Amino acid sequence: MTRNTLEILTGGVALVVLVAVFAFSYTSDRLARTVGYDLIARFQRVDGLATGSMVRLAGIEVGEVKSQRFDPATRQAVVTFRINSGVQIPIDSAAMIISQGILGSKFVRIEPGGEETYLEDGDEFDFVQNSVILEDVLERLIKEVETTRENKQSGTTSE
Repeated sequence: MTRNTLEILTGGVALVVLVAVFAFSYTSDRLARTVGYDLIARFQRVDGLATGSMVRLAGIEVGEVKSQRFDPATRQAVVTFRINSGVQIPIDSAAMIISQGILGSKFVRIEPGGEETYLEDGDEFDFVQNSVILEDVLERLIKEVETTRENKQSGTTSE
């Protein structure tokens, strides 16, 4: 073999090994995250929540949003969560869509209930809290401030 052929073969083997390492890394990470069970929650709105978003319990990541779909019969967003195996969630727990700060992404927070019966694969949350739209909250706040200022300028107070 010539030196040029040997260098090409060595480069090819190195490239194949590199691709194999990346492939193994990706698939092992996905497999580790998919072990668990699915829970379902129905919301009126899920603005900003994305597939792959975190699901947290007591501030710890315990799963991820697996899928979202619109149910035309109920006109609700149906969200499926994948919860890590070994994590037990009481049957009377609530699922809430929360924002990570003012400009942060959305995630699902599970507020645990007190029951000793636990949700199982395919079960649905009875208690949910919809996504809060920051723009709506700010709009209400601005209107409240404007109303208060107008009342003070006209000499009336709303106490």
